[in-house]
Amino acid sequence: MDRPDGYVELGYGTFIPAGGPGDCTGSAYVFIGTVDGESITEVLLPDNLVDMGPRTFAQGEVGYDDQGRIATYTVAAGDVEGVIGDRLGLYNGDAIGMLNGHKGYEPIQPGEVLVINPELVPSFQYEDPYN
Repeated sequence: MDRPDGYVELGYGTFIPAGGPGDCTGSAYVFIGTVDGESITEVLLPDNLVDMGPRTFAQGEVGYDDQGRIATYTVAAGDVEGVIGDRLGLYNGDAIGMLNGHKGYEPIQPGEVLVINPELVPSFQYEDPYN
């Protein structure tokens, strides 16, 4: 499949708009799932992932690594994964829970520290919750 104009190819036939959603400065995407029977975790996060500020359903605190890059997010009461993703310019923010070991029906909890970029958190190891 050819890449549509203005889009970034992630692989496995997945394309997202270049430049990120809203005011984001770069495309960011997390995919966790199965492709052709193989478990796949694809992470595309720019070094300059930006916190666009608290909003309704995304009031938690963003954590940074030693180089000032977004690494974690501490959940506040009422936060919703998809809105957290919007706040950080992350397409498919619903994958944040899966990235942190939640199954689809398990909600995130206030006070929980979510890994946003597993590459920036050396102790992070993803385990497929469906296996």
